[in-house]
Amino acid sequence: MVGGGPLVGIVANPASGKDIRRLVALGSSVDNNEKINIVRRVLRGLEAMGVARVAYMPDGYGIVERAAATLDLRLAVEPLPMATFGVPSDSEEAARRLADLGADAIVTLGGDGTNRVVALGCGDVPLVPISTGTNNVFPRLVEGTLAGLAAGAVAIGVAANRPDSPRVIRRHPRLDVAIDGTYRTSALIDVAATGHGWIGGRALWRPEDLRDVVLSRINPAEIGLASLGGLLFPEACGGCSGATIQIDQTSPQRLLAPIAPGSIVEVGIAEARLLAHGETVSLRPGPCTVALDGEREIDILDSETTIEVRLELQGPRVVEIEAAIRAAAAAGAFRRGHSVT
Repeated sequence: MVGGGPLVGIVANPASGKDIRRLVALGSSVDNNEKINIVRRVLRGLEAMGVARVAYMPDGYGIVERAAATLDLRLAVEPLPMATFGVPSDSEEAARRLADLGADAIVTLGGDGTNRVVALGCGDVPLVPISTGTNNVFPRLVEGTLAGLAAGAVAIGVAANRPDSPRVIRRHPRLDVAIDGTYRTSALIDVAATGHGWIGGRALWRPEDLRDVVLSRINPAEIGLASLGGLLFPEACGGCSGATIQIDQTSPQRLLAPIAPGSIVEVGIAEARLLAHGETVSLRPGPCTVALDGEREIDILDSETTIEVRLELQGPRVVEIEAAIRAAAAAGAFRRGHSVT
């Protein structure tokens, strides 16, 4: 990109919120026109904070391009010079390019799957995730204007981690997956082995398909596989543990869980325990598919193949919206020409 000054990236996934859980459960859907509206509000927030440049992932629907076209903006908005093919690796490549450009923050529009691949490419660039997916644990529902203000505050340097102040950017955990001893990829929220021998429809929503689940965090109010941790281990909520869970629908131990939006079902729990950071767990052997953050991604055909999952602290850095805006306000970023007592 030409010029200088604070740079914020935008990765808006046109495919997010369109998986099968909209049909078999009650998953929400944010269409691409609404994503355009969200991006408009993000751009207004970035502009208000004095961000000079925005670089974005191009896509076939033109989400960011259409959003910017209707606004009279002072900041430069340019696409990344890359081809896109409507596949998840588009978002990973865009994140990698934004990191190489020195982006100060990246705003994402998508669900857990979108943010997983962005996190694979963004390095230490802080993320501002906006939920537009079907299952959302990592990204949260946040108004686009506030997301833009928070990302802008981080980009211009008025919101940062400082002693004796609320943490503006938090490091989230991740789950590293190794196949036969070799690192393959990472997930943000959960890794699951299913009894299917093929990927098929990627989304998970039936407990009878599940075999093993590993979670990166224990929170009390989540949707999808992530809900299992907080319901099994309420005393560990908000701590630094993950969990490893063996699923067996014939087990007499049952757990009522919101396994998908609008779908609250009994899940058979054969075994479950907390997982410490740095700990590695081996999934049970046998042909399966491995799902990452709710979507089947890896076929395992050989019964001798080993699958190991390690809970790591050094996941993506994520901007806390409220803390970022509070820090910006404390720095006087919203005051114009007068003092407030």
